[in-house]
Amino acid sequence: MTKKEKFIIDSSVLFGNMTQEEIRKAVTLKPGRPQNNKLVRKIGPQKGLPVELTRQTLIVSLEQMETLKNYAYTERMKLKDVVSQAFNEFIEKHVNPKNLLIRPENWR
Repeated sequence: MTKKEKFIIDSSVLFGNMTQEEIRKAVTLKPGRPQNNKLVRKIGPQKGLPVELTRQTLIVSLEQMETLKNYAYTERMKLKDVVSQAFNEFIEKHVNPKNLLIRPENWR
């Protein structure tokens, strides 16, 4: 009995009535992490992000960043979620949408 015949016999026990091609597809795995189809952006810094998110670079003091990181660690949260929560609380408390100016398209 050849190795191929042995594989066919052994695989029939595991896979039932599947054809060799179906078994090959079931056994073959693609390397790496599976793709997330919700990540629709394909260009530049937005690559791999959902439509409702963006990347932005902010300059903050070391002390503020350490405080945020320590808070995130204490609460077992991601730093991204802590910053988002801080932004949301600031907007709710201090920003009145009626008083905001609409910035022009060519403004940073």
